[in-house]
Order: sequence, then structure tokens, then C-alpha cells
Amino acid sequence: MNSQQNPNPNLAAPCGFYCGTCSHYLARAKGKLLKKKLKHGCKGCREQDKKCAGVKRDCVLLRKHQITFCFECDDFPCENLKKLDARHVRDDGISMISNLKRIQEIGAEQWLAEQAALWHCAECGGQVCVMNGECYDCGMS
Repeated sequence: MNSQQNPNPNLAAPCGFYCGTCSHYLARAKGKLLKKKLKHGCKGCREQDKKCAGVKRDCVLLRKHQITFCFECDDFPCENLKKLDARHVRDDGISMISNLKRIQEIGAEQWLAEQAALWHCAECGGQVCVMNGECYDCGMS
């Protein structure tokens, strides 16, 4: 997806992660599972539903679809989200808590458009992985 297309709403994870930058999502979406040595890849946290690797499996409100994003919870940010956020800040240089505040401020659709524009390849306009900086369209790093 380039920034001119409508963003996929399923790529805005409940925890504030942009699934469009995940290596497991990109490998599946770009048909590169074998090349990346992955069995299944991922369709995105919302598509995975209760199998979400992050906060959702531990959150009753998310599991029961009582909230859409973590910021809707009275306990935002909870300890689970803080731990996940700290890992992504350390490993990937992104903050889910900051992302969630931005989603709350401007809405998911606009945030998704911002993320798609932010994580595009300067060479080909394709999608760049937040985890390794690789473009899954042209291979540039």
C-alpha cells in the first residue's frame, strides 16, 4: 500500500501498533513467507483477534470487544501496555502509548494515513518494516 491508497483499518492494532510495518504482516502480504523463513505470517492484530501477540490476550475488555483501542479503557495505560510500549520504544523506536494518544486526537483513519506515509520507502514508495528497516517491496534498507 502506498500513501495514496485508503489505509486498511485492520492495521491499527488496539495497542497502537501499526501492523503495516510488522515483518510478519509484510512477509505474508508481500508473498515472502518462504524467503523470510516464516510459516504463516500475520494478517494484522485485529484479524488475528484473540491471538494478538500483544495486550489483547490479557485484556478482557479487548477480548470481549468492549473497547476498540486501549485508550478507551479507564486503566490506560495499563501495566501490560506499558511493558509492551517499553519494548517497542527500546527495539523499534516507536511508542504505542504515543500512537494511541495520536489516534485519540485525530482518529484511526487519519493516523493510518500518517503511518503509511511515514513508513514508505524513499526508493520505490513501498512499505518499510519498523523491525529491520527493510522495504518489503524493493529490498532496500
